[in-house]
Amino acid sequence: MKSEIRLGIIGYGSRLSGLGDTLYGQGQGAVITCIADTDHEQVRERLQQHGIDPGTVRLYRDAAEMLDREPLDGVMVGTRCSLHARMACAVLERNLSLYLEKPVATSLDDLRMLKRAHEVSRSQVVVSFPLRLTAQVRL
Repeated sequence: MKSEIRLGIIGYGSRLSGLGDTLYGQGQGAVITCIADTDHEQVRERLQQHGIDPGTVRLYRDAAEMLDREPLDGVMVGTRCSLHARMACAVLERNLSLYLEKPVATSLDDLRMLKRAHEVSRSQVVVSFPLRLTAQVRL
């Protein structure tokens, strides 16, 4: 029997809440177990909109607390852009699989910090690169 893939989300905005539908629709056993976001009311509304019972997802305001408490297989980071690198580093430090929205960093210092964290981590990393705004797709 295949075990569930336990996912945490940091920043449950429109992009990552939309991916929830895709995850559950794949039938591959991925389950969002926890979300770190400052607006719990909006998170609950978005979960319901996507057919997810908010009572099945633990909510945190602090990402580090979530990462320290939850037994996760992977984490998806979809915060505002200026926090991407810092949140990704927190995930990489724990050697968890990482899905990271772009841009991966908004400053050269953040990019260097992220590079150092990646070099010592055993995490598998995927960076989102949606093509929906490219000239070819828009055409």
